[in-house]
Amino acid sequence: MCLLGASGVGKSSLVRRFVEDRFDQAQDPSIAMSIFSGSVELGDVTLEMMLWDPAGTDTGAQYNRSFISGASGLIFVVDATKPQTLDHLLEAQAKERGFIGSRPAILVVNKVDLTGDFALSKAQIDAASKLDWRLIQVSAKTGNNVGQAFTKLAELMLEARKATG
Repeated sequence: MCLLGASGVGKSSLVRRFVEDRFDQAQDPSIAMSIFSGSVELGDVTLEMMLWDPAGTDTGAQYNRSFISGASGLIFVVDATKPQTLDHLLEAQAKERGFIGSRPAILVVNKVDLTGDFALSKAQIDAASKLDWRLIQVSAKTGNNVGQAFTKLAELMLEARKATG
């Protein structure tokens, strides 16, 4: 799985919450690429996953084919309090149609615990909903829906693998 998103959206916090069930308020930004491992149990199947956490940028450059090419599944992360993080993703998707290929992908809206600061517009959410990705609202800080997001992508990855034989 590869997590992609702008700097500061909480990719590393999501991975740390999923893998270690902890949250660090003073999380340092990722440099280059961090790699973690985690597992998801789906019925009688346990998926051991390698989680790639590349450093984010504010320019949209993180949606680079080289990061995506080796991944079996993608988690796009945006910050609920920073509308431009979703704009960059939607812009990259429009410019690079098909850059995801047939890989399973989900869109995670992080920091939903900051309800008073929620800044994504209905138009942005509607535009994101038109993508063929599952949209899941999470909070790395509280842990709300974090496990469900990784589990959902694992399910989609397993379904895709079964479909290709």
